[in-house]
Amino acid sequence: MPVLDGFGAAKAIRSRSPEVPILFYSMNDGRALMESAKAIGANGFITKSESAMLLLKAVGALSKKETFFPAL
Repeated sequence: MPVLDGFGAAKAIRSRSPEVPILFYSMNDGRALMESAKAIGANGFITKSESAMLLLKAVGALSKKETFFPAL
């Protein structure tokens, strides 16, 4: 992203629209990255190496106001 990274964008979204669910969809995987996403208020985290079905499950969970943080 040209101006903000995902964390900066998530912080801006969370501060302006706290009700909007935030799902990180990242090329990078790792527990530390997922924990950082949780710490700034993300509702979910999935890596791009996962299946499309897992992405759909994540979106479904967030649409029901649930969180989605699969074990890495």
